[in-house]
Amino acid sequence: MNLAKQINRLHLGAQAIRKRLPGHRPGVYYIVPDANWSVDWDGHYITKGVREQFPVRAQLSQNPRWLSGQILHYGSLWSFVGNIGAIHNARNQVVATVFHGSRDGSNPKLAEGIERLLVAKDEIDRLVVSNTIMRQRFVDWGMPEEKIACIPLGVDLNIFKPASISHSQEMRQKLGIAEDAFCVGSFQKDGQGWEKGLEPKLIKGPDLFVDAIQQLSGRHKMHILLTGPARGYVKTELDKIEVPYTHHVLDDYEEIVDYYAALDAYLVASREEGGPKGVLESLACGVPLVSSSVGLAPDVIKDGVQGLLVECEDTSGMANALQRVIEDKVLNKSLREAGLQRIQAFDWLKISAAYYRQVYQPLIEGEG
Repeated sequence: MNLAKQINRLHLGAQAIRKRLPGHRPGVYYIVPDANWSVDWDGHYITKGVREQFPVRAQLSQNPRWLSGQILHYGSLWSFVGNIGAIHNARNQVVATVFHGSRDGSNPKLAEGIERLLVAKDEIDRLVVSNTIMRQRFVDWGMPEEKIACIPLGVDLNIFKPASISHSQEMRQKLGIAEDAFCVGSFQKDGQGWEKGLEPKLIKGPDLFVDAIQQLSGRHKMHILLTGPARGYVKTELDKIEVPYTHHVLDDYEEIVDYYAALDAYLVASREEGGPKGVLESLACGVPLVSSSVGLAPDVIKDGVQGLLVECEDTSGMANALQRVIEDKVLNKSLREAGLQRIQAFDWLKISAAYYRQVYQPLIEGEG
């Protein structure tokens, strides 16, 4: 037996002994890929909020194989699927999060991942989804309802907040956005891979985004503000239709707040989503939101109240909704105000408390 196996056996044995001791309370280990991307930030806020509010150990982890007698929370479909076969031993309890996916053949890779999860559904103690669309899909696919927790994503309201007029003007000037241009934001990854992203990730709707912008650019002076990696497809298409844009890949996720300050509207054109976070962040920053009716959007906003909802793939509807934001000043103001009120329910502290009460506490207390 090599040294690594000996250490692993000793480690697991010690944890098993601790579990049998009176008063043992399992900790929560949120499994992340350490890609400095969305799932890592979800885990950061969830575990931080749980630690601050409840008497439980909660932390991020990249390697669950050393753990025993704990709650392992896999922060994405792929982190769960990648560990099937190694995660159901050592008396751990298993939580999996799935943000989006279908079995309709539109995305074979996602469908395969969903199938693998469903095969292992008896080994999952809790399944977390972020919106009611996915909750209903899993019920229809045979996941026991009592195992499903529908908990939305959150937003840090200490960081995401409306900018002052002077700061908005400063950021627009810094980013090269003309004073009289209508600036639309898209802060996501919508190309394949992590490099240039010239091949579109159609599930994110980059083709729909460009189509909507092209329609609106014939009526108004536009500027598009992009962040995130792999935006090559969108940039190439914007060059073709001669709509100016600014694109920055940010090293620090929190820098994105300054980019919201430069916007007149935020557009979600996706065909499928678990969130996206842009829905929550734009509302928190007082930026009018136009979104296809996917993911969190229909759970968070009522059409015409906190934002404008459009049927998926209706690019004319997206362009017309953005035009309403430009031309109807009363609507523009009411969307901002209602959005700021609505977003208070999605502060990460409140969302992390929901994770504890609906997911972790029942497992810790043996009710799961």
